[in-house]
Amino acid sequence: MNQEQPKKTMSLAQLRRLPMVGIFVAFLLVAGVCVAGLWNDLESQQKLILASEVSNLQSHVERTVVRIESDLRQGKSLEDFSAPNITEWLTDHWRRMIDTKSNRLYALIEDASGSILSCSLKTDLRMLSDGESESIDGFPKYIRRITLREGKIAETAIEIGLPVEMDDRRIATYRTAIPGAWIEERIGESARNRWFVWLAILSAISMIVSMTAISLFRLGTHTQDLAQALKTSETRRLADLSKLVVSMAHELRNPLNSIRLNLFTSEKLIRGDSPIDQEEALTMIHESVSEIERVNELIGQLLGFVKADETQETWLNLDTEIQSILHFMKSTHELHRIEIDYRFEEPNAIGKVSKKYLRQILINLLLNARQAMPEGGMIHLNLRTNSQSVILTIEDSGPGVPSNLFEKIFEPFYSTQQEGAGLGLAVVKNLIETTGGSVSCQRSDRFGGMKFTLRFQLKIASGKILESKN
Repeated sequence: MNQEQPKKTMSLAQLRRLPMVGIFVAFLLVAGVCVAGLWNDLESQQKLILASEVSNLQSHVERTVVRIESDLRQGKSLEDFSAPNITEWLTDHWRRMIDTKSNRLYALIEDASGSILSCSLKTDLRMLSDGESESIDGFPKYIRRITLREGKIAETAIEIGLPVEMDDRRIATYRTAIPGAWIEERIGESARNRWFVWLAILSAISMIVSMTAISLFRLGTHTQDLAQALKTSETRRLADLSKLVVSMAHELRNPLNSIRLNLFTSEKLIRGDSPIDQEEALTMIHESVSEIERVNELIGQLLGFVKADETQETWLNLDTEIQSILHFMKSTHELHRIEIDYRFEEPNAIGKVSKKYLRQILINLLLNARQAMPEGGMIHLNLRTNSQSVILTIEDSGPGVPSNLFEKIFEPFYSTQQEGAGLGLAVVKNLIETTGGSVSCQRSDRFGGMKFTLRFQLKIASGKILESKN
């Protein structure tokens, strides 16, 4: 008996170290994802920069060719575009757009036989004579990558050459190019910026992972203690609480997923790919901090087995808080192609519920609706009042559940989804009933999915409070 006890203790200690191993592996996976994301981002940026510069160059060439063809139709000839008698507007155009620009290498006009008629001042004809060219994948044939050589000196460039036509016949070609070194410099600068952005993202994710890891480690350690206690306990309540502690861990995913998407949106804002302004970005950051605090609060409740209890009356403007929650989850809904339709009949409806409870209730219901619509869909929210209650209805266009399961889905650990512990709706029911309200569900006549009806006690203007009825 005495020899077996140290073995059991050692086994328990080993089990407690397992979460740390999992946390380390998770951190490595996060780092790997960031490295892969950075690599993909750098490749995408390189293509975007090249495409952008080629587009600008092509616009310049097309405008110049149109002007030349217009002059030819008005009676001018190629001699007016041949050195030394180059037309005045073209000379001025080359001086402004080619000779004084670091992102332009040369510009020239050649006749149908390939002989150069005229060129910009910075054009090095010696290098052009030994140039080699090749096509670029994904671009038309008139866009080429060329290598210019003069002795041992070699320089790359991206060239565009478009025909000058008269009476549907090519009589000349206008060519101009971007220095390859200039494009590489732009790509290098963009790469440095991308490194900075991704390092910031990795640092933010690492902070969140670390905070969550510590909480999960504490949760795992306490779960092991509960498992050991259950072997010698005869009370069913203790067993249920242990199961609840393990299962409720999935509640942490809701705020963390929203925080992750807000960080992704912030990253897009940093690199200039998002239309949101700084004020909206700051709002998302403040909301993310609020969600991190909620995670910590959830862990505290789990470890202390704190039953949801509203000992003080808390009154809340439901419309204001609902709009705040929908704004926080905007990125999540857009990512999953969920359209939100929120309408209210009473903007100043004051209901009895704390801010943290309403936030968890609404996020759980919205998450439940989103999981039921993996291909996207519609969620409709309506806020109204009657003589006794503030009523919030949430309807979705998902498949719904059979009517015989309407009561069962609120039971702990029951889920119609393959993933999840089946606690989301049970938590909703527990929290809203704690506030003195109620929740029920039925089939949505409008969208065909589920319709959840939440009732909260209404604060009457005179100060008299009426209890809500189911």
